Amino acid sequence: MDKPLNLQQDPTSSAPGNGWRNRLLKVIRSPLFLILAISGVTRFIYYSVLLNTIAPDSAGYLSYSANILHGQTEGRRTPVYPYFIKLIGLLGEQSLIDHVVVAQIIISFLGIVLFYKTVTPIFKSPGVVLVASLLYGVMLPVINFDKLILTESLSVNCCLLFVFMLTRYLQKPASWKAWLITLYVFIAIMLRPAFIYLLPFVIVFWLMRLLIFKRDWKICLSGLAASVLVLFLIFGYSHLNKMNANFNGISTVSNDNGMTEVINAGIYQSGNDPELSGALKYNIELQKQNNGKPALGINIAKRFEPDRVHRFIIACIKNRLATYAWYICGKLTDLSAVNLFTNYAAHKNSFLAYRIENVEHIMFCATFNLLYIFIVLSFVSIIYTCIKTKRMPWFRMVLWMIVVMQLTIAVLGGYSEYPRLILPAMPALVILLFSYIDEAWFAIDLARLKNYQTEA
Repeated sequence: MDKPLNLQQDPTSSAPGNGWRNRLLKVIRSPLFLILAISGVTRFIYYSVLLNTIAPDSAGYLSYSANILHGQTEGRRTPVYPYFIKLIGLLGEQSLIDHVVVAQIIISFLGIVLFYKTVTPIFKSPGVVLVASLLYGVMLPVINFDKLILTESLSVNCCLLFVFMLTRYLQKPASWKAWLITLYVFIAIMLRPAFIYLLPFVIVFWLMRLLIFKRDWKICLSGLAASVLVLFLIFGYSHLNKMNANFNGISTVSNDNGMTEVINAGIYQSGNDPELSGALKYNIELQKQNNGKPALGINIAKRFEPDRVHRFIIACIKNRLATYAWYICGKLTDLSAVNLFTNYAAHKNSFLAYRIENVEHIMFCATFNLLYIFIVLSFVSIIYTCIKTKRMPWFRMVLWMIVVMQLTIAVLGGYSEYPRLILPAMPALVILLFSYIDEAWFAIDLARLKNYQTEA
């Protein structure tokens, strides 16, 4: 006999709006909501003691007037960040700085979600996912740059998005992902020229995948084809720069940094350009006479063409390669005791602002020495894993390469402010660090550990 139908409704399951309330409760109880809530409160308090800050380089982004669609470029600035500012300016030119800062704050906050989505499928321990995401969400030296009109805030999220896309590719390779990741590199370079290291990175990545995973040869060739396209785009942009600024490169800022480097390395007399060497010597002598303070001398950038300056820098390094290499080693040694973290946005003159600044300096204090040690140990771990398992730990290798190449480009291409220059790699560094913490935590047999504690 058939069972009688139960026509009585369950008020808790079919009440109007109950499904919506259940979904809301599920969201509130999720780890991500807790992470966003704590991070949001922390950021709100921190932002409240910071001022919207204009740096010396901000003017170049705010006054950018080139139209790339008309073949126009500006030698010192690539177009992505200036166009980002112009896009935000559509909301109102009168409060442009405030609007740009708010946009950076929103993007930075959404980056927490991206970070969480990146590590969740990778880490085995939910606790490690929670702690890592919380740390990233309240990382004050990173958040600090949200209040500054420079590329750093967007660059951090740009690097995080690159890691996220690579993670998704490693989980499920596809040709469209290979194209997207590689073309994204061009956008990253146009945001911050220092991201140029990502181009050789992806080329090597696709070549290695092609050799190891022969079944994915079509996907890898798609990535390599996209790399060729990015190369043409960069050459095209450099050609536009040659036409507009007489510099066959991405940004003339590399000339400014390179000129300072050859002077600091003591190799500026070895560039096969006596006139330029003489001008530099004259400026150095003027500065010595002025007790090291800036003095009115020869304006190298205006007197000499950018391409000529670039050739001079390259010649100096080539002719005294050993001396330059020793100088770079000295820079790494000098950096060893410097804090990895810094802040640039000005803070208010208040009791709370000074207390938070003290907390920031205490909580976020790690020297470059620790970074060097971590890089070496991580490299040894990657090699050991390759030998033991006969498999490449792709995720860790990708993160390690990003950190190492960001550090390399900062040391080779910059002459100061190294904590700021390596900032974009911070998401990769945090994820790499917590990948080892996750592995160590997973390796601990918690059941045996509890029994040990009970017996003790």
